Amino acid sequence: MLVNTMTIRKTNIKLLLMRFRHKINNQSEELDENTKVAQGLMNYLNSNKEYNDVVPHLPRMLLKKYKTPETMYLINRKTAKDISTIITRNFEKGAPIVEVNPGLGFLTEEILRNQNNPVYLFESTKFFQKSLQELHEKYPNRIIYKIADFFGMWKLAFQDKIDQGNRIKDLLGDLATDKIGRKLQIVGAMPGLSFVKHLINTIVFHNITNQLGRPDLFIILPTHHYEFLTDLNVQHGKHKSVPSLFQSLFQYKVLQKVPKAHFLPWTFPPTKKTSVIDEHFLYLVNITQKEALPCHPAYLPLLWYFFKPQTFSKSTRVIPMLEQWIPGCGVWLITGQDPPDVNKEVAPDETDAPLPHMTIFTEFGDLTLQQKITVFKRFVSWPEFEHCPFRATVENSLPKFASHLDSEGDTEPHLDDLEHSDSENELENM
Repeated sequence: MLVNTMTIRKTNIKLLLMRFRHKINNQSEELDENTKVAQGLMNYLNSNKEYNDVVPHLPRMLLKKYKTPETMYLINRKTAKDISTIITRNFEKGAPIVEVNPGLGFLTEEILRNQNNPVYLFESTKFFQKSLQELHEKYPNRIIYKIADFFGMWKLAFQDKIDQGNRIKDLLGDLATDKIGRKLQIVGAMPGLSFVKHLINTIVFHNITNQLGRPDLFIILPTHHYEFLTDLNVQHGKHKSVPSLFQSLFQYKVLQKVPKAHFLPWTFPPTKKTSVIDEHFLYLVNITQKEALPCHPAYLPLLWYFFKPQTFSKSTRVIPMLEQWIPGCGVWLITGQDPPDVNKEVAPDETDAPLPHMTIFTEFGDLTLQQKITVFKRFVSWPEFEHCPFRATVENSLPKFASHLDSEGDTEPHLDDLEHSDSENELENM
């Protein structure tokens, strides 16, 4: 018995020593990794004289390459001037301006030169605080800056949801508003889609108390992200819940292509084959929340659930699916007639897309995005809807879903949440 006990102790000690050595080795590897920079990037910077006075002011962490960086910084003055010229032409006079992660402040200064409104700056790292302070002294009373992660707002929203906190309101400060129609112009480079998904989540679940007002984004982002959100096939039968909601809630357009090399950090090529544009350029886009919502605000969470993959797919037959919730409702879709006592407040009107002739074989893939919304609005307007289990199913799901907009289980980088970024821990400690 004693021998067995001693053997076990020796084994445990060996395991602890092995774990300790493994930990030390890992730390050494991480330390070595943290000291490396991307040689191709350094060659590019050193071969262009315009970056001679820029490189000394860059944190070493931005000189590495990443798979999915959490932030992007503009380092080219000419591109900053080009972007400013374009976006300031589209600014609404008097609307507040927010710039996210201004970094060295090249774009900030151009925006200040091109218009007279003050600019609110939100920088996620302390490394650029000196540059921002110098800019603040150069343009007194025109810059209000805060060290905070504006694009990481969804994390604060999640925490506020858990403990009823006021983190979002504290983050926004003077920008917080109860006016839903107040436009907030947001400028920045966004390597991922978490902030866009946060906006969708906010509009759907907190439309009346969102604190932001009506966001008007002037964003630089990877082309494949934009193409995912604006996939034209979604308008013509293809079913993807995030793009469907995005296209229903926002207006969007590409303003310009900008060189990818002018933003740090550089990234590794995606695993999927990409276009030449995606390889060398980013899109400067304008994304604005529509003034008119696709349905009554109180029914937006129901529309969100209606668009989820577990509700229907492209090949799902419309009438059999709806009759699972309201038996016998198919006759109203087939005849094109509704019962006389529909809820007119949420029913489709003349602005909604008319439906094609429906049969029991009609699939959701046969309908356009706008026609799917028409089906939804007819569905929720029928008198039997309030007694069917659909609303109860959604409401039972809200504590889980209202805090974070799911990404359909897709594991592609464009749907990864930023807490999984391989740069997060490094950049936040700069």
